[in-house]
Amino acid sequence: MIPLIPNFSQFELSPTLAANEQAAILRAAGKKVIHMGFGQSPFPVPQRLQKALKDNVIQKSYLATAGLEELREVTLDYYQRLVGYAPNDYDVLIAPGSKLILYALQMAIAGDLLMPVPAWVSYEPQSAMLGRKISKVYARFVEDGYVLTPQDMKDAIKAARDNGQDPRKIILNYPSNPTGLSITHKNLEEIADICREEGIFIISDEIYGQVTYDAEYRSIASVAPDITAITTGLSKHLSLGGWRVGVGLIPKQVKGLFPLLNNIASETWSSVAAPIQYAAIEAFKGHADIEDHIKACTDIHYHLNQYVANSLRDLGLYVPPPQAAFYNYPDFAPFKAQLNAKGVYTSQDLTDRLLSDVGVLTLPGIAFGADPETLTLRVSANDYDGEAALEAYLSGQNLDMLFIEKYAPHIYEAPSRYKTFLFE
Repeated sequence: MIPLIPNFSQFELSPTLAANEQAAILRAAGKKVIHMGFGQSPFPVPQRLQKALKDNVIQKSYLATAGLEELREVTLDYYQRLVGYAPNDYDVLIAPGSKLILYALQMAIAGDLLMPVPAWVSYEPQSAMLGRKISKVYARFVEDGYVLTPQDMKDAIKAARDNGQDPRKIILNYPSNPTGLSITHKNLEEIADICREEGIFIISDEIYGQVTYDAEYRSIASVAPDITAITTGLSKHLSLGGWRVGVGLIPKQVKGLFPLLNNIASETWSSVAAPIQYAAIEAFKGHADIEDHIKACTDIHYHLNQYVANSLRDLGLYVPPPQAAFYNYPDFAPFKAQLNAKGVYTSQDLTDRLLSDVGVLTLPGIAFGADPETLTLRVSANDYDGEAALEAYLSGQNLDMLFIEKYAPHIYEAPSRYKTFLFE
């Protein structure tokens, strides 16, 4: 018998990818499923980037592990304009998706992880793969977004240390997957102050940073560039998840970190596909057509996610007003007794019953670090033909209820299915 690693059962297929595969299987079997479980933006590849990829299909050589030099330079300039750091604050690492940069940073920074909850699904499994411990800091939801209070952070750090752990890094994700909320600049300053006091390195996951409904880019690196690494990429604001272009902005003041990450990359992913890197240069040059594309797509995301939030709130759920990304994070606590009577006691129960009873596929709060009995879900509003919706919007069609009904019929129908589940 071939031995496997101890506790291998803790490593399962990523819940987001599992949900996407489940939706495909159910639809292939003829089931009518509203897929609200996966965060893939549905919009088409901009023509400029299509052309750039075609023009560079002949590029076949291995590139430098850290990334194509021209791509790294335009990326550094692009995010300098967004974030506001000094030109010499950061090095750039290009990877096949930001997930690998997050993993490499968790590997490179010694110590355990301080993890705000709810958190993206991969942070905790990555930490476990590395044999590190996590300590949760529970976020508080307010009208301005979500908040990590200084006292909650201090309490979590102290509790971890009292428990024999050594928290040395925190992963912040804002705008947040799963909540669709961001963190105010004031709270980012407070978090930065605590991290300096306590010797905590900040990994700032800003993959949704350009999908903000108020068009403001927020980054803790603007106040703490010396202790902050930024991870981002092209998957969310340009709907290019399958291109697998991740970007790491690595602080030069942490001596040795960039060479270490480069060495880790050399022993794992080697380099990103050459045609993709050459094509991606155009995504970071600030072309007006690309920036207009990002804004138009974000306008549609805003319209659809506000519709979902308002509709679920009208049913009596607690739903913070979404500020960014593609998500809502409804809390079914007002229906706890009613759901318990149906045999629904956990967020996983809730997810299972929504799918079996009314054909809505979601993800449970437990996948994002919430306690099992917390009846929260992540609800994505991406199940529609993005190309048709974008074309209609650019041709002058108003973003109103008729737009949703015509171009995003699954999103339009979803609230009625939640209503059926809760009241019939």
